[in-house]
Amino acid sequence: MGKRLTLVLIALSVLSGAVQSQEQPVVGADTDPEEYSEQEFSPFLRDLRRAEIIMLGTFPVTLFLSLEAYDIYRFATSGGAPEYAPWPFRPPGAVGYTGKENLGMFLAAISTSVLIAAADYIIGRVRVKRELE
Repeated sequence: MGKRLTLVLIALSVLSGAVQSQEQPVVGADTDPEEYSEQEFSPFLRDLRRAEIIMLGTFPVTLFLSLEAYDIYRFATSGGAPEYAPWPFRPPGAVGYTGKENLGMFLAAISTSVLIAAADYIIGRVRVKRELE
């Protein structure tokens, strides 16, 4: 009984997909998406979206630079010990990062990305103000 029910359900799902794919679109219906208008979103939301894009876009770069800067700092403070060498020169068996170090580098990268987004916002406000004068 269970096998029959399974086969019936499979057949119904396949047939319903075939029936749906054969439906004709309504004649004269516009299926193309429309562009957003300038007034559709407030200036605050546009600025917030731009800041989000900049912050997320710069995060991989700031994370890499934070890791490299910390590697160089750690290598310099260890007196040049080879087990603390920066990334491209790190030998096998090198000393890894602690959880506190990982958190610090991650927070430094996030903070730098937020600062870059804030700087972009300030520069944009200054440009708009100059254009209005």
